[in-house]
Amino acid sequence: MNSIDWVFIFDDSGKDFPMDKIKFKQYFLIITYGITLFIALTNIKSVFSVLGRLHSIAVPFIYGLVLAYLLNMPYKSFRERVFKPLEAKGKTSKKAAVALSILSTYLAVIITLAFLFRFIIPQLISSITQLIQNIPFYLETLENWAIYLDDTFGVEQMIEWYDSDFWSNISNRATELLTQILPYVGDYLMGLTSGIYNWLIGLIISVYLLYGKDLLIRQMNRITKAFCPDKYFVRTIEISHRANYIFNRFITGNVIDSLIVGIICFIGMNAFQMPFPLLVSVIIGITNIIPIFGPFIGAVPGIFIILIVDPVKALVFMFFILALQQVDGNIIKPRIVGNTVGLPGLWVLVSIILGAGLFGITGMLLGVPTFALIYSLLRDEVNERLKEKGNEILE
Repeated sequence: MNSIDWVFIFDDSGKDFPMDKIKFKQYFLIITYGITLFIALTNIKSVFSVLGRLHSIAVPFIYGLVLAYLLNMPYKSFRERVFKPLEAKGKTSKKAAVALSILSTYLAVIITLAFLFRFIIPQLISSITQLIQNIPFYLETLENWAIYLDDTFGVEQMIEWYDSDFWSNISNRATELLTQILPYVGDYLMGLTSGIYNWLIGLIISVYLLYGKDLLIRQMNRITKAFCPDKYFVRTIEISHRANYIFNRFITGNVIDSLIVGIICFIGMNAFQMPFPLLVSVIIGITNIIPIFGPFIGAVPGIFIILIVDPVKALVFMFFILALQQVDGNIIKPRIVGNTVGLPGLWVLVSIILGAGLFGITGMLLGVPTFALIYSLLRDEVNERLKEKGNEILE
């Protein structure tokens, strides 16, 4: 029997042999892990309670990290294109350049938000208010269209919902729905207040993260180098840079593309004199950020809003959106986003479906770049192995 296979081995005199330290550490970790897992499983409610508490504490930091990452894009532009000459003059000037870049970034955000609250949001509120106030008139228009279609084409059996009883019950159904929703309004307002507090704290955290970004990156590199084996250190840094590049280009490109699509939609709707052009264009622009399904998600409420006002223009809008999405998919988006993610169309579809199923809207937005990173890493590994075997590499 080999003495290193046991923690303690006794001889005839009752004295133990020296323990193998590596084996002892392994056994100690396994036993500790088993005990910890047993305690966690037997107190699962307490574990989830602690995790929920930790999550609520970490929410402002998560928001701050997200804001810092998103604002890092304009921050880099200001620092590299505007304040680069100042930064080259010395250490003090470098700190001034960083501070001015951060100040310029947040001023740009404040000006953008002020523009939205001054011009865009009031018009959106006005459009929504007008839409709600005129719903009875719009429903009467739809009823007249249904009767006209029935008289002209004889489609009474196909349009069962045009019956007058349906329209007379609309207000009752709306009142019932409103009664069901009201109990949740208080909880929503409380959550909104908490959300505003978390975003404000996150905003402050994002300022510190941007200001100390260079130092934080150096510290993370040193920690990685200290604890990561040398043969994996370079690979870890390379993966980090690749992930940052994919997410950065994907987010920036899609935001710019969606902004262009929203503007074109607004111009086109005004040209065709369609109702609620700003409201519908904002919906189209925001949902266009979601790959593949975004245009259809935005088109459905847009068509419905126009349908209750003017069914003919709703049909025109449907063809207009189809044409716009073809132009976007074949001309605009390839020029702006390019082949940033390097992901075949089939896997883009799979990543969106999986992301939506696991994490909802957030999964639909971030599923593509996440899957693209995994795909690129797996492709590199497969190509390396095929290269060693003298086979053709994977495209």
